[in-house]
Amino acid sequence: MLINSLRRETHVWYSIPESVRDPALLQRLKCTLSDAELDKYQRLRFPEDRHRYLVSHALVRETLSKYVDMPPAAWHFSHGEHGRPEIDVPDTPPLRFNMSHTEGLVCCTVTLDDDCGIDAEKITARHATSEIAKRMFSADENADLETLSGDAQLEYFYTCWTLREAYGKARGLGITFPMRKLTFSFMRTQSVQVTFDPDVKDNAALWDFQLFRPTAAHILATASRSENHPVKRVRLKEFAFQPALVITTDTTA
Repeated sequence: MLINSLRRETHVWYSIPESVRDPALLQRLKCTLSDAELDKYQRLRFPEDRHRYLVSHALVRETLSKYVDMPPAAWHFSHGEHGRPEIDVPDTPPLRFNMSHTEGLVCCTVTLDDDCGIDAEKITARHATSEIAKRMFSADENADLETLSGDAQLEYFYTCWTLREAYGKARGLGITFPMRKLTFSFMRTQSVQVTFDPDVKDNAALWDFQLFRPTAAHILATASRSENHPVKRVRLKEFAFQPALVITTDTTA
C-alpha cells in the first residue's frame, strides 16, 4: 500500500490547475468539498481564483484517499490557532499534510506523523523586492541577495521566501513570527541548511528542507520536522485527476 512508503518517504503532489478543465470532472471535484469550502469557493470574486481554490482543495482530498480507503468527500479537517488544517477523522492513520497554491500550480505534501509545510510561488518580477527582503530575511541573506542581479536575484528571493513559508506552515505559526531570525544557506552547499537565532526555540538538526522546480516558472519548498527516525526521502509526484465517470443510456434497443 502507498501509505507504507511514508515510513521512509515524504510525498509531494502537484498539478497544473489550467489542465483541469473538463466540466464533468470539475463538477465531481466540487461535490467532494465540504459546505464551508463550497461557501468560500463561491465567495471568491475572480473565476481564476475560484478555479485554483477548487483544484487545490480537491487535490488534498483526492491525494489523502490514495493512502486510506476513504472517499475524498469523507475527509474532515480541524484548524489550529493560525489556520493550519489537520485531519479530523477518527481511527485513521496519523497522516499529516499541508497545501499551497499559486498562479499555475497547486500542490500538497503528505507525511506520516511528521510536521510538514509546503509553499510554491511563481517567479515573477515584483516591486520592492529588496524592501521586503530587509524586513523578512536575515542580514546574511540580504548580503547574499545584494551580490546578485536580474534573474539570479529574483530566484534567490523566491527561494528564501518559499523556505520561510514552508517552515512557518509546518510549525503552524502566524504572521507575527520574526522570520528574519532564520537564515537559510543553499548557495554554496548541495543541501538546504537552516540556522536559528539563539532566541528562536527550535533545533535545526530536526528539520529537513527541500527545493523543487516542478515547472520552469515555479519554485516549491518543503519543510519537515521528524524526531526519533532518520530523515526521509522526499519524492515529487505529478497528480493526475481521474476523469469523471460518464454514464450513458443505450437507446438503440
